Amino acid sequence: MTRRVDTENNPKLTVRPTVRPPPAPARIDELRRRMIGLAVKLLWNKADAEELAQETLRIALTKKIDLHDDGASAWCLRTVANLCMNQRRRQRPEPLGDWVGEHGGMTPAKQAETTERLERLRDCVARLPPQQRLSLTLRWMEEQSYADVAQVMELSESAVRAHVHQARRALGELMKDDE
Repeated sequence: MTRRVDTENNPKLTVRPTVRPPPAPARIDELRRRMIGLAVKLLWNKADAEELAQETLRIALTKKIDLHDDGASAWCLRTVANLCMNQRRRQRPEPLGDWVGEHGGMTPAKQAETTERLERLRDCVARLPPQQRLSLTLRWMEEQSYADVAQVMELSESAVRAHVHQARRALGELMKDDE
């Protein structure tokens, strides 16, 4: 025999909707900050990075991605990384002179030296294969764990470790060759 519960006359019993409320603004802000941070490190251009993070959120809403889900942040980071790689194919990066000047307290000679070193590093990182470039950026520049990088890249942790190792080795060789 099935028992019927009267929710109208019992204030302690409420029917909860099956639709989740929108994600908290703090969660969205944190996710957006992480996406912009990754995009800046891949593109070296803050305006483009902000635009691609916004585009990723638009795509997530269009595809009805549940931003409450733990996998949503990995999906968003993977999507922003893919959009960055597409963007890099279409345009040249901006000069770094303005970025180095923001940190003040440097003499013009030191600023020029730092800019030159960063330009060399950026060029060497750009010559890495996409998987190595992304794994290196997520692991060392974004300081994510291997497990998080594996989730973003949809690879095993051991594959991510191999990509990071190969990227560091190749980057060392490229930097040595450029000297």
